[in-house]
Amino acid sequence: MKRLICFLIIGLFFINCKHQISRIGYNVDTKSSSYVNCNIPIKKSEIISDSVAIKIGKVKLSDTGFSKYCSEEDAIVILKKEGCALNADFINITKESRPDSVSNCYRCSAEFYKFKK
Repeated sequence: MKRLICFLIIGLFFINCKHQISRIGYNVDTKSSSYVNCNIPIKKSEIISDSVAIKIGKVKLSDTGFSKYCSEEDAIVILKKEGCALNADFINITKESRPDSVSNCYRCSAEFYKFKK
């Protein structure tokens, strides 16, 4: 019985070891061939004019409480995959929080944009 409890506790530490992804205004198929890490530009805290681009989605990356692989680099990979799946032209990070006493994860909110033609 003690072994079973130990395995369950250890298993909890490895479940959801990555960022928690909250998609706002869009859905993507993470198993699709378009869900890849492409070379999409990322901006930080830019003011985007409605005459230049249209916001096509928003995402929030947060900590699950048991996150282990949640560095800024990991977040950038997730953002690029989400942007590529949406066929976005660029990503704008609107809010970010670095690891601190509250969380050991890099957390951020970002918006995906498509240029107007």
